Amino acid sequence: MQDELPDRHHNQPPEDMALPVLPGDASAEAVAEAQEKLAAPDHINNLAPYDAKEHAELMAHVDLFCDAAGKWLDLKSIQSEEQASRLRDFITGADQLFNRVENSRKKAKKPWDDLAAAVMDAYRPMTGAPTAKAPAGKLHSIRSKMAVMETDWLKREKARLAEEQKMAEAKARAQREAAEKAAREAESRNDIAGQHDAEQALKDAEKAEKQAAKTVAPKVASATGAGRGRGLRTTKHAKIINRRACFAYFQNQPEVDVLLERLATSAIRAGEITEDTANMVGVEIITKEG
Repeated sequence: MQDELPDRHHNQPPEDMALPVLPGDASAEAVAEAQEKLAAPDHINNLAPYDAKEHAELMAHVDLFCDAAGKWLDLKSIQSEEQASRLRDFITGADQLFNRVENSRKKAKKPWDDLAAAVMDAYRPMTGAPTAKAPAGKLHSIRSKMAVMETDWLKREKARLAEEQKMAEAKARAQREAAEKAAREAESRNDIAGQHDAEQALKDAEKAEKQAAKTVAPKVASATGAGRGRGLRTTKHAKIINRRACFAYFQNQPEVDVLLERLATSAIRAGEITEDTANMVGVEIITKEG
């Protein structure tokens, strides 16, 4: 099915157009039509998330402004003081409608925000992360304190396994050296049986060395099988020790320009950077009117 464009009733040539006017309130018919077009809001526990009638009325008003805005755009540019004054009134009216819609949205959202805040207040003592205003929730605290104990054990277990591996590597190395010595001695005395035994011992020693070289990572398994196991996780983080060198490395990253422009703009607006000092800090002050 071919989509139909909405009729904005202003397809006449611009030179024949009447000057657009500030829209009034939407008619009752327009409100009813908007209400029919808009899907009814889903109800949550028999509570509507917003007033559907008020929402439809505002949407009808917004549609009127959209239609009038199209007529203004068809003028291409403002040609007279009268047009400029009328456009100023239209923009003011659009701003007032914007505020009206936003106030309606905030009014509709506030009860849900209050309910959400009440839910957070109820559950925060159990699972909430620590903040400047509230301590950590009880389960959050349990998790943090137990993790410290668990990590401490994992680190000690890692050290123990590393020591065991070191001893196993030394034992396998001694076993290989003994097998190599036995092979040389058997060969020197033309002992065929001894050579065979020494070669087998050497293969066993090499196998033991490979096994000893494998690092075993410490891991805590669930005692009942109900939980997930946990091991040590290595992460890396940067700490800046030379700001200039670090900046030189990242200076071509787009994010650096965005950050510097934001800091410089704040400094300019605060009067810290002026036309006299802008060049010294490597910026140009751009003045925009609008």
